[in-house]
Amino acid sequence: MKASKIKSLLPLLSIFSLLLVLISSSGCNKETEPIVLTGNWDLDTVGVMVYIVYSPVVANEYPATVKFLGDNLQKIRRELMKPQRITFKVPNIAEFFYNDVPLPVQGTFAQENAVFTISNAMFPEGLSGASDNLRMEIYYNREYLMAIIYRLLTEDDDSPEVYDRLIEKFEGVGAYRIGQ
Repeated sequence: MKASKIKSLLPLLSIFSLLLVLISSSGCNKETEPIVLTGNWDLDTVGVMVYIVYSPVVANEYPATVKFLGDNLQKIRRELMKPQRITFKVPNIAEFFYNDVPLPVQGTFAQENAVFTISNAMFPEGLSGASDNLRMEIYYNREYLMAIIYRLLTEDDDSPEVYDRLIEKFEGVGAYRIGQ
């Protein structure tokens, strides 16, 4: 299996591993502990990941575009390291703390068991996530990540349409741990 295909499966495997931990920790006779998001969740930079699968045909046609993505992968990853903290409050308030914004950005969340959706002004369509009460992951979709690339482009770079054609799959994971 190609490395790019394996990388594209990592977010899915991450979700399955989180659910497997939830199931295995419940035991045969033990009641499953409810997932509680309420509290402060701090960024875990080690767990922040970006996955890109390219079209080989388009990559051969536009090597400068592939180079641009490689050169800017860490910038894209750093964008997923925002916010630095998320605070969940009852009933469904989520506060997002960014280094470059003096006050928290307020948003909302909806939770169903270990899975949730959060939204604020920066991602009004919402982002999905999952938690096991100790770790939390937020899953960034292609549209969100493409918007990051579009902001990085200059007039010297290939057009956004080339990036749309080049990138077949584009996913990201933001990781957080419950604060002390």
